[in-house]
Amino acid sequence: MNRPDFLSADAKYRFIFDHFIDLIMVCDAGFTIIESNEAANIVLGKGESLIGEKCHQVLRQNNRPCVDCPLRDTVNSGTVIPLVKYDNRFNEYFEERCFPILSETEELDSFIITVKNITKSRELEEKSTQMKKLTALGQISSGVAHDFNNVLTVVLGRVQLMKRLSSDPYFLKSLDMIEKSALDGASKVRKIQEFSRPSSKTLNESVNLKNIIEEVVEITRPKWDAASTIKGILIEPILELNDDLFILGDSSDLRNAFTNIIFNAIDAMPNGGILSIKTEQMDNYIHVNFKDTGIGMTEETIERVFDPFFTTKGVLGSGLGMSEVYGIIKRHNGKTYIQSEAGNGTTIKIRFPSAKQSVEKISAAAVAQTNTFSIYIIDDEEYILETLRDFLSDLGHTIHTNTDPRQALADIKKNTFDIVITDLGMPGINGLELAENIKSINPRIQVILISGWALNLNESDLENRIDFVLNKPFSFEKITFTLSEVGKKLAASNRKASS
Repeated sequence: MNRPDFLSADAKYRFIFDHFIDLIMVCDAGFTIIESNEAANIVLGKGESLIGEKCHQVLRQNNRPCVDCPLRDTVNSGTVIPLVKYDNRFNEYFEERCFPILSETEELDSFIITVKNITKSRELEEKSTQMKKLTALGQISSGVAHDFNNVLTVVLGRVQLMKRLSSDPYFLKSLDMIEKSALDGASKVRKIQEFSRPSSKTLNESVNLKNIIEEVVEITRPKWDAASTIKGILIEPILELNDDLFILGDSSDLRNAFTNIIFNAIDAMPNGGILSIKTEQMDNYIHVNFKDTGIGMTEETIERVFDPFFTTKGVLGSGLGMSEVYGIIKRHNGKTYIQSEAGNGTTIKIRFPSAKQSVEKISAAAVAQTNTFSIYIIDDEEYILETLRDFLSDLGHTIHTNTDPRQALADIKKNTFDIVITDLGMPGINGLELAENIKSINPRIQVILISGWALNLNESDLENRIDFVLNKPFSFEKITFTLSEVGKKLAASNRKASS
């Protein structure tokens, strides 16, 4: 708005005063408002003048001066002390500042109050703070995930070595369960790593639901069998599972969802009962039903059962189980339905789009090992070196190991090796720098990079340095498959050199 040039000095002051966006009030020493601008009148006085009102009345609806009034602190400190308050009337945050006006005798004569709406800036500040917290948490979780991946690498490795040395069916079945649980743990660790680095992963694994459900029933056996026996009750699972029912999905997530459903069903049968699990295909959909003979649910519970943090188990429940189930099924393009009645059990009905069976990514034939290599393994964790050395030695390879990358580099300069397997994160020199030095010594050495970190490497990181990448924890089938690929690459290189 343009200011007329002929305004008097008082009118000019009034014009400026009324066009401040912040609320401004001038008060005497007794907290009575003796002047207010237009913004204050509109917001706090509903368009009426505030002159004659008490500031604590219009700001706080208090009949006496505010206990937290910033005026006192400002006068005592000699510094303007801002006060941030949330006003329920407007559902917004305001920052108040008091500017005392002293008399010639240094006594409070009057003061000015300014009130600024800081809701938007506060939201931006909170978002910035939240992002900083998430970044810090992501860095911490990434480090924890790296350490877990190292541990899981050894667990998986030792389990797979034990499977090669045993023919006892029961022992092998137990090892299978340990292996699958460790792989599920690895999947959860990957989700931790993706916390600060979201993944665009698509569901392209063809999963056999019968196999997944049978595995989950075995994994949950300690709860429905042993624990129930200790309580003196009987819980019996009855399975009606069709063969060759495949969906596109993540086997670890599905195991997690089905485990939650089974645990909830067991908890709903405190006196024992029957848990029926049935699968069938209708048209282009696969239906999975979990039916228990437990205490059932009320209509109110059914409506809230998928809500995060809702639980009927008191302090024993987190309220995350069924909400997690809902999220997993939804990510698999599935639908979840509940049929239940108090005292008459519960049926969880799940429907997935069906998919065709895909060829296994790494078949037994694909990992058949015919070549043997001279391999140098470098990792700062001794127990990982031992696990890899034991497995690869068992396959007939000549193995050298070292926890010190600089000593390893000196060995590689003096001797000839076909393959170097190196960790990414090591003290002194990282795997990428080590690989670059190795290639400068002998470009024909095949370098396999292994890491427990969430790798986000681009082509420039790998070019002329890294030939293959393995994420921890890895299966020995994956290692063997990678070595077979190394053999193909070396053979092709030899043919090219001789032609």
